[in-house]
Amino acid sequence: MAEKRPAAPAATNQRQAFRQNMEVPISVAVRGMTAPVYGTLIDLSVGGCRFRSVIMLDRETVVEFSLPIRQGEKLTLGGKIVMRAMKAHGAQYEYGVTFARLPLSTREQISQVLLEMQRRAAVSRAESRVAPVTPKPSAKQRRQTVRAFITFPIRFRREGKTSEQGEASDIGSGGLRLTCAEQLPIGTVLDLRFTMPSKVLDVFPPPTEKIEITPFGPKTIRVADHRKPFDEIAVRGRVVSQFDPKRTLHVHGVEFLDLDGFSREEIARFTHAVQLLKLRSAS
Repeated sequence: MAEKRPAAPAATNQRQAFRQNMEVPISVAVRGMTAPVYGTLIDLSVGGCRFRSVIMLDRETVVEFSLPIRQGEKLTLGGKIVMRAMKAHGAQYEYGVTFARLPLSTREQISQVLLEMQRRAAVSRAESRVAPVTPKPSAKQRRQTVRAFITFPIRFRREGKTSEQGEASDIGSGGLRLTCAEQLPIGTVLDLRFTMPSKVLDVFPPPTEKIEITPFGPKTIRVADHRKPFDEIAVRGRVVSQFDPKRTLHVHGVEFLDLDGFSREEIARFTHAVQLLKLRSAS
């Protein structure tokens, strides 16, 4: 009888831990750097994560960041960069991080976060199969993204209507607050166009160059310019909540429906700049 060989492991089963897609803005503390690096958490597992940033970091660099898990609670995670890749578009770097030896309690917290995200995704998929009636959420509803409380002009258009002028504020990668003359019913779908104010970007340092040692010798790398002015963003949104009127104006909570990756990164850049301004004014 021929010897039975063990089956080779499937190529798609190389990871030992499930990774959950995140797309969450984070502030990364980097050992040896005084200022934080801002980026987007791509995915997360109990063993590591991936994140994107326009800042170039070396492999073996030790990093740390905090992830909101509940209202008022954050989970602090740290590890070492083991992978770096330059993205073809957007002049961004993608990093793979292996977490340092985590205590069992922290690993259990990560597992709980991942399970809760999977549960919410399953509920969302189930609800998308029927036509949901969106209730008016509580003003204390939890938010999933960092928001920036700076107002700026916005134009919006309802189906079959002409474009109207409003005021946007409280923007994050998940949506914004829209103030306008007319009350919009819950569930109204809008075409939105806005340009975030670039004046906040002065908080970032001017662009610089960095020497990177490669197998072919030293190479000058130009660090991306955080001060690049914002372009107009066009996105569809849906009214999901209503707030108390502001003088004679109506205030609505609007969630984004089809925000692309580049626009998401630009909103993250805006919210990070606003956070830095607040920190500096408070110090």
